[in-house]
Amino acid sequence: MARGMMTLVGLLLAAPALAQSDQNARWCRGEDGASLEQTISGCTAVIERKSDTPQQIALAYSLRGGAMYYKGDPVRAIGDYDQAIALDPTFARAFNNRCWARAVVGRAQEAIADCDESLRLAPNVANTLENRGFAHLKLGQYDRAIADYEAGLRLDPPNKWDFLYGRGLAKLKKGDTSGAADVAAAKALHEKIADEFASYGVR
Repeated sequence: MARGMMTLVGLLLAAPALAQSDQNARWCRGEDGASLEQTISGCTAVIERKSDTPQQIALAYSLRGGAMYYKGDPVRAIGDYDQAIALDPTFARAFNNRCWARAVVGRAQEAIADCDESLRLAPNVANTLENRGFAHLKLGQYDRAIADYEAGLRLDPPNKWDFLYGRGLAKLKKGDTSGAADVAAAKALHEKIADEFASYGVR
């Protein structure tokens, strides 16, 4: 997922580095102890100066989108991911970020399309499989959700509780009581995992 599950540092993966090392660029990258407001301000300055390459500006949009998301505004985050993708249609991470944000706001079918494209560009990324699994879960496509969570688990992600809980819920919702073991295992690893899923609209 994106939550505690997608950090600003994580947004930098597989992305081009911002060329400048000035304060705005450092804030945009989340450096120097930047707050979310400073990240947004720094990325906005990088975007508006228009002196960077399209890929670098795309990164700034994606990082600003991440900060917007964590400030509680996934709709504006999606707008920034739209801009990032328009500038760099090969930016797998931006597709993945938009996949998650769209799933959270209830645009799960579009989210799946984004995760599909992200996985085409960057196969076998556990977080992308997790995000797509969550979108399938929201749509009631439980077998597909289970398949994505299981594929992600085979990649040995650090946040196994997300995958276990999602898989467990999907199993329980389709009447498979073995899902209870997954849910219990997830809660043993992260006691607030049920609250997190509930906050994203899944119980």
